[in-house]
Amino acid sequence: MLLGLSWGEWASIATIIVFIAGLVSLLFKYIVFGPFQDDIKDLNKNFKTLNDNLREIRVSIDELDKRVDEHDRRLDRHHERIKDLHYKMRGGSY
Repeated sequence: MLLGLSWGEWASIATIIVFIAGLVSLLFKYIVFGPFQDDIKDLNKNFKTLNDNLREIRVSIDELDKRVDEHDRRLDRHHERIKDLHYKMRGGSY
């Protein structure tokens, strides 16, 4: 006996407490947090889509950088050719 209750009564009280705690846990899981689970799944899906899009954008930016570099080199060559033509038109003097 402990505090005037037998061990069987204490076991019954412990069982009732564990049962009520389980019920409260299930209520929180399905009633309180249940509606948020679909939103969280949608949010995770949207983050995945966003990351995929950012990866594609990063690849596109890298490709555009390469094209810009090529155009810059071509522009430099054209500028040099124009300077040479001006030089030749003026008889070799700037």
